[in-house]
Amino acid sequence: MQALRRSVSKLLPGVRRMGTDSSLTADKIWAPHFPKPEVTTEQVKKNVKKELIGFALLGPIGAGFMIYDFVIGLEEEHHMVIPPYPWMRIRRNPGMPWGEDGLFEGHPRVATTWPPAEGAEPAKHH
Repeated sequence: MQALRRSVSKLLPGVRRMGTDSSLTADKIWAPHFPKPEVTTEQVKKNVKKELIGFALLGPIGAGFMIYDFVIGLEEEHHMVIPPYPWMRIRRNPGMPWGEDGLFEGHPRVATTWPPAEGAEPAKHH
């Protein structure tokens, strides 16, 4: 019991200190070293106006990029052959609840034999 009292008496001052230190903010800590200038109402109005203009421009610019990406700028797919790595067949282990369905074997770019034959073209699926 005395050991418990000693540990509590040693712990509580630290807990009390944590409570007072957590009320300090970064502004309170650094204010003596880096004082902030006072902001006038005119400066606040200018800053808010700049932010509103910026956000008003972000919407149309973002919509333009989205239209370009989805309609005009469709990326060309690469035509690489993916080697049949052993971990791709992990789903074919017997006794698994999904049966014989392979995870990646149905993908058109996964090679069925490795190394691929010379001059073999990968399946196109555009």
